[in-house]
Amino acid sequence: MASTVPLIGRAEAFTERIAVSDDDGTYTYADLVAASTRGASRLLGGREDLEEARVAFMIEPSFAYVVAQWSIWRAGGIAVPLCLTHPVPELEHVLETTTPEMVICSTGYVDMVSPLAASRGIVLLAVTDLDTRSDRHPEIDPRRRAMILFTSGTTGRPKGVVSTHANITSQIESLVEAWRWSADDRILLTLPLHHVHGIVNVVACALWSGARVDTMPGFDAPEV
Repeated sequence: MASTVPLIGRAEAFTERIAVSDDDGTYTYADLVAASTRGASRLLGGREDLEEARVAFMIEPSFAYVVAQWSIWRAGGIAVPLCLTHPVPELEHVLETTTPEMVICSTGYVDMVSPLAASRGIVLLAVTDLDTRSDRHPEIDPRRRAMILFTSGTTGRPKGVVSTHANITSQIESLVEAWRWSADDRILLTLPLHHVHGIVNVVACALWSGARVDTMPGFDAPEV
């Protein structure tokens, strides 16, 4: 079933092209669509729509990161990416501010996130849990809220900034035009994925265009 989220719906046109590479291998757009279909079904858990429930996730830059983000959107949730390097008090601030229903994390962050989730009654899911088969997902109105990103907190406590699907689509379209993205492009992601530049300017613009994103689990200057 084609997604009503514009960014995800466009992936149907690039099925056999490589979308993302990480330390575990390369993945096509078809792989991304299939994995996020299963992931959305797992998040829904038999419901028809998450109805803008917040879902936080703490996953290193990778195929799994994009799967989690797309799964949340396809299920009708609001994605709340967590910073991989924030100390516990900063993570607590984000969780208390956004009150997520679930938090998804990769293996390396389970020990840190688990007690924070348990003390707040938040369901903890591993990225490997995003694997339930169903093709029934809600239609997503572009006016729906899609993502909460936090300011850097330079002049006060970080504040959550909400973007709708329409906001994100507008940003992508203007950047794709300005930067002249094409399906033949390939980009190395070296930016963190809890701020707009890495999420939208790099990952979303590339995937909108049928291009390829090469990810690294963390920034390493000599390797880059």
